[in-house]
Amino acid sequence: MSAVAWSATVASIVISPGLGWVLCVALGALAITGALSKTKHVGLAVAYDALPYLLVLAWVVLILAVLDGSWLLAMAAGALAMYHLSLVVPRFMPARRPRWARTAPQLRLVVSNVFTENETPEVLAAGLIAADADVMVITEWNPTFAAAFEAAGGGRSHPHRLVDPDDHSEYAVCIASKTPLGDDSAIEQIGELTLTRAVVACGNRSLQLIGIIPNAVVDPGGFSIWRSQLDTLIAHLPSLAKPIVLAGDFNTTRFRPEFRALLRAGFVDAHDSLGKGLSTSFRLSTDGVLAAPGTVIRLDHALLSTAVCALDARDLDAGGSDHLPFLLTLAVRQG
Repeated sequence: MSAVAWSATVASIVISPGLGWVLCVALGALAITGALSKTKHVGLAVAYDALPYLLVLAWVVLILAVLDGSWLLAMAAGALAMYHLSLVVPRFMPARRPRWARTAPQLRLVVSNVFTENETPEVLAAGLIAADADVMVITEWNPTFAAAFEAAGGGRSHPHRLVDPDDHSEYAVCIASKTPLGDDSAIEQIGELTLTRAVVACGNRSLQLIGIIPNAVVDPGGFSIWRSQLDTLIAHLPSLAKPIVLAGDFNTTRFRPEFRALLRAGFVDAHDSLGKGLSTSFRLSTDGVLAAPGTVIRLDHALLSTAVCALDARDLDAGGSDHLPFLLTLAVRQG
């Protein structure tokens, strides 16, 4: 039996045209709903997050359909494969850097989810301080990490803080800065979402740095809270003075409709703009079997308004967290 005939036989065994059509219809429905509507269910939220992985199945169906001579199925799978390319290829293409960014003042920003159950907070605290950022957005801020941060020298390196001392939840955010924060800095409650909004000087311009961590969709009732928080945030953003950097653990990938709505509100994703849009930051566990694959999706983001440009982004050591921190170098256009 020839290799082609053998492959066709295997294809007919591994995936029948019927199963191929089921996969194409399911993937097509996922693509269409993700493009045209809000996330309706927690299962869809997880599926949208995994969309770049799920669409690999379209390529499998395409290859096997061609080998089997199922040309109509191959056309359907091919359309999904092209959609897959439209999602992932732009993530590798850095945006053109504006001319003003060459000479504009720079700001170094660390974004880190420190993980409330971190068993080595002192390692992570030391790593964040060693990154020598001008300002940090630290999510899941908690007393254990706060003590480790102080012991590592955070009180000397970043003495200026914006944090709600009464927030003992897993969704507390701290902004820590080398330099004083503007008088307008505040903790604000909009609907069910808390904004930690710091005014940071960069050159002769004030930048609004907003730290957030919406609810995790896997918590009981978490999806409806997360969706309400994102809707409220999207409606609130136009009222804020620019330039703005919105940073933290968004508890979503860029592939959910709500994230795309954030971008349409006048923002760019810093990693996307650097051609690193498919880099990942979250792993399923800090140890054991679930930790083996490493990070699998990006939940930690920095969104930039006009007049802010990402120059560089690099990952830092996780230091016991289930999220990878990153150090972002920004240029801020002057007034």
